[in-house]
Amino acid sequence: MIVPDRPLTVAAVDDHPFVLRGIESALADHAPWVTVVRQAPSVTALLHGPGRPAEIVLLDLHLQADTDRDPGDNVRRLVARGAAVIVLTAESRPVPIREAVAAGAAGVCLKADPVETLVCALRAVRAGELATSSTLAHALVTDDRLTTGLTTREREVFDLLAHGVGRSEIGKLLSPPVTVHAVDACVKRVAQRYRALGRPTFNAYETLTQLVHDGHLDLHAGPPPRPSG
Repeated sequence: MIVPDRPLTVAAVDDHPFVLRGIESALADHAPWVTVVRQAPSVTALLHGPGRPAEIVLLDLHLQADTDRDPGDNVRRLVARGAAVIVLTAESRPVPIREAVAAGAAGVCLKADPVETLVCALRAVRAGELATSSTLAHALVTDDRLTTGLTTREREVFDLLAHGVGRSEIGKLLSPPVTVHAVDACVKRVAQRYRALGRPTFNAYETLTQLVHDGHLDLHAGPPPRPSG
């Protein structure tokens, strides 16, 4: 005997209206037990707008609203309101996806995956499981071979390097300041970790390319703030 799914309330956050319409239509066709109770172009609009709360929020990873630029913060705000979050994204870089999961997202679905996999993810998240919609989505969340981790200091060094700061100046801008030799050692450590993954990186700029590719750095975010004094 097949036990029917119990009703589930879902909200969707995406700044492309046609995506929101597509989500609602797809779920109506494939999961009639799901009711999309809210749609919004931003997390801020969802949290402050009228309407019923949802058990699960389908969240686009990258939103354009000034209040919603940080994907991890978006996840944390929704979780704090009692919603489970499934990231529904076209993102293919592992780092932003992993940061969303670390912030509390309960699932990751890729927009290119079949709608049936999203329905399965909704069931899994409702059951308290971490859900991914495909082998690729699972790998983006879990596969250690896809990228290396970065310490806070390593991220600071490469962020400054990416925005044109010379190595001799980078150490002076860190807090506390470090020598140029320490900066060089930091760069070499990260390059070595990428080589261990089978990705050839033999200088700072090849390493920087890998970091941007994986999503560790966002070159569109503008230069990092420099300490005063």
